[in-house]
Amino acid sequence: MRRMTTTGTTAIAIAALALTGCAQGSTGADPAPTGTTSAAAPSASPTTPGSTPRPTSTITPVPGVDDDAGRIPDSCEALITAGKWDSSFAGSPLNDPTVVGDPVVVPKDELTPVLQPDGKQLSCVWKDPRADISFLSIRVATVDSTKAYEHLKTALDGYDCSLDGYGYRCQKVTQNSQYPVTDGDTYYTRGDVGIHVQQSNTPTSGLLDDVIAHVF
Repeated sequence: MRRMTTTGTTAIAIAALALTGCAQGSTGADPAPTGTTSAAAPSASPTTPGSTPRPTSTITPVPGVDDDAGRIPDSCEALITAGKWDSSFAGSPLNDPTVVGDPVVVPKDELTPVLQPDGKQLSCVWKDPRADISFLSIRVATVDSTKAYEHLKTALDGYDCSLDGYGYRCQKVTQNSQYPVTDGDTYYTRGDVGIHVQQSNTPTSGLLDDVIAHVF
């Protein structure tokens, strides 16, 4: 089996991956997250004007966290800008049965405990089955907004987290234990939508902002 890797310089670029310009909402490529984890309640920040709760949502508004105007796309292709990520990950097979199973098996993560039972979710994995480690996955799911923020705030130990005015972002960047590449794990919650991005050896500066733009 062949191993897909990038050079050390490119691999380190994943430190910007999906979480860029946390508190500022910038789409620039920062070498590391700018947010810091806070155990305090979020400070008051206005939500997007005109936001309306979904019929299935059980929202208790949290200033700066709850903006319930999101919509989970019907396809993985509709989750990202067409052509923008072809050289990074979108050129790899999407949800190959040998990678995700048939039917698709969605691994448990920190969104699992706060999912809405009747909520929609979309799971997308881009990975060449021949690759040892290189991959990227995005999970977007309907979550219970009364629980999601508090759960992520306490469950994501060792992550860099911040409020960005509308949602809550958390990211952890580590060295892969087996290969000389970088791994990234990013969570985002806003209203009753949760986003989880996992990647290895796949630089994607600004990806989370692109996903957010297609969901909200």
